[in-house]
Amino acid sequence: MSEVLIYVLCYISFAVFGMVIGSFLNVCIFRIPKGESIIPDSHCMTCGYKLHWYDLVPVFSYIILGGRCRKCGAKLSLQYPLIEGMNGA
Repeated sequence: MSEVLIYVLCYISFAVFGMVIGSFLNVCIFRIPKGESIIPDSHCMTCGYKLHWYDLVPVFSYIILGGRCRKCGAKLSLQYPLIEGMNGA
């Protein structure tokens, strides 16, 4: 395996790990000030729809869903992909 490919795979791995950490930070940012627990499953803040694993892929789910809830269509905060993306970078 070439050295360049190893570096690329390392950068991609670090970026994905950073986006996952950013996703967790978003949970903390939104829930802790409201006094909510960070343990229960992720949900739409408008309708309470329980998000599935494919709704939780950092940055990409936001883009695929057009920044809206899959069930009620409520607009999601741009803060979600920004925090995830900045952590990935």
